[in-house]
This record gives sequence, structure tokens and C-alpha cells, in this order.
Amino acid sequence: MPNQILLDNWTLQEISHLGQSGLSSEQTDKLVVDQKHDSHSFEKISSGLIQLQALFSFLQNLILRETIITDSKFINVWDESSSLKRIQSDGLIKVHDFQEEKLKEVRKAIVYQLCVTSSIREIQLQNEQEWVKNKRNVDQFMSQLIWGGAGMLARGHVYETFYLPHPLRGHAFKQSPIAKRDAYTETLSFISTNQTKLLYFDNEGLESIQAKFSLPPLISIIIEESNSFEDLFTVALQLRKEYEDLRSWLKKFQEAIDHDDTKEISKHTKTLKSIQKYIEAKYSPDKFGSLDLSFDILSLSPSLSIPLSVNKIRNKIGVRSTINDLILTSAGYSSIKKLLKLLGEENSTLGKTVYDDLVRSFQNDDNR
Repeated sequence: MPNQILLDNWTLQEISHLGQSGLSSEQTDKLVVDQKHDSHSFEKISSGLIQLQALFSFLQNLILRETIITDSKFINVWDESSSLKRIQSDGLIKVHDFQEEKLKEVRKAIVYQLCVTSSIREIQLQNEQEWVKNKRNVDQFMSQLIWGGAGMLARGHVYETFYLPHPLRGHAFKQSPIAKRDAYTETLSFISTNQTKLLYFDNEGLESIQAKFSLPPLISIIIEESNSFEDLFTVALQLRKEYEDLRSWLKKFQEAIDHDDTKEISKHTKTLKSIQKYIEAKYSPDKFGSLDLSFDILSLSPSLSIPLSVNKIRNKIGVRSTINDLILTSAGYSSIKKLLKLLGEENSTLGKTVYDDLVRSFQNDDNR
């Protein structure tokens, strides 16, 4: 099915723990690859940041995907979460029993691609040898990132479903050549990029922190309409109904990509380019030119009609209007503070740490 997604149980586990125990005060390791020196290292980041990244990813996918699929083998890590179980019972999270024998050769090939340095390759080899001998790993964390990640990518490949990794796996995969085109990801990236451009316009191009940061717009909307952590899921389900047209558009876009339908792909990308031109010309006309490059006639009465930009008209209706509105959503600083309040951490040292980490992650990271 187009526009469905395969999601890690690890991601759902992060969300479950966040709801049950609040923000984690621990730190975790982010894999950093140095291909130039054929090596890797780890950067310490807050586990609370990873929890929020997992939450944001899930909520956005809940609104804009047709279905979220996960592996039945590991649902025990999150199945105590009432919100996730409720969403599963609604049929929006579907548990699938993947057949391991179909994955072996594909997973082996993907492991090779993910081992982008000899240092990673050596750890993977040690893990494989130790598993054969003693059914355990030498390096459990790297096994979870690389071997486990390869298994999920193999599932996505064999069952022709886009796989969205846990945030830490996402960092580990960035240097690998594995990539699959995804309409949802491309569209949200487009929205975030143009949202950031507007912040530059508003700040007269200054390279300030506030000019660089923007929370994913759907997340801002969800948080602002919520009064508790559990409300986040309820509001997301309500927004799912409101964004049905955009979800349908994304489904058709993905179908075009999957079938390599260049005509339809061009049609959808032209829609995004048209929105971009409209936004740029509206907010920075000196740089991007006038909006009124082509005209249509809007008749108000038999005796009165006025010329209107075709692009301007088109971008005020339907999916174009929806995407415009998402681009125009506020940066989201107040939304983060409200989320931390919902989690009981608005005035804590932990809350301040996670807040700073989250802002920094959206400045420097392209995983939006």
C-alpha cells in the first residue's frame, strides 16, 4: 500500500517510556562516522532528546500516513502504553509477522552497505562470530544499530514498505548509500526548508538561533491543542481527519514514485515548486520578483471583474493551501516549552537541557 510506513518497535518503546516515566535524565550515544579517516566515534546526547524525536516522528506519521506497520516479534517493548494500544486497536498501527527466512540474503547485503568504515565492519564481524559461537554480541549497542537496523531495512525492502528508523539508527544510516525516495519525507522536508526561509525573511537574513529554528508545524499544532501528554495522541487522531486531502495527495505522489511515473512525479513536484514561488514572492518580492506573472479573471458581478495571479489563486485552495498554512506555522519555541510543561519539566535542569538539545538538533540536523 502506498504511503504506509514500517516503524521500529524501538521508536514505540521510546514513546511508551516517555508517557509512563517522563523524560529520561540519562545520556546515550550518537554514532559519528569519519569516512575520511575510515573511523567512527560516539557523541553523547540526551536520551530525552531521542524520546522527543521519536514522539514527533510518530505523531507526524500518524497524521499523514495511511498505515503504520511494526514487527510482531518485539511489540512487548511498548504494549503497556494505553495510547499506542488504543491506536493499534483502531487499525492504524498494524502488527505484522515478518518471515525471517525471506530476509537473510537481503539483510546480509544491507549490513555490508551500512559498514561504511573498516572500524564498523570489524565490530560487526566480531558480533557475527560471537553470535554463532555463544548466541550473544560483543557490542550490543552496535548490533542494535547496524545488525538490527539492517534487519528492518531488509523487511522494508522485501515487503516494499518505506522504513523510518529509530532516531539513533537514523544517525547511523546517514553515511550509507541506502536511500529510497519517499513522498512524505520529501514533502515535509520541503515544508521545513521553506518554513526556515520565512524565518530568514522575518529576521532580515540574520544568522541568529531564532532565525534557524523551526519545530515541525504539525507538532506545534498538536502541542498547542493539547492539555496533557495523552491529549497529544487524541489531537493527532483528530488532525488525521482534517488532513485527509493532504494524505490522499501524498498517497498519489508515492504511487507515482513507486511506478516511476515521470509525468505524475513532475505534476506533484511542480505543485511544490509553485507553492515555493508563491511563498518567496509574497515575503521577499524584491529578491524573488512579482507574484503577478500570469493572470486569471475573477468576476465579482456582470459589470465588475479584476485580474488575479493564477498562482495566487491556486495556492489558496486545496492541498496547496494546506501546505502553505503548514509553512506559515510559527517557529515553535513556545510549543516546546508547553510540551515540557505537560511532561512536568518546564522549570527543571533536565527540561532546560532537553530544550537546548532539541533546538540545536533542528539547527544542525536534516532529519526533519
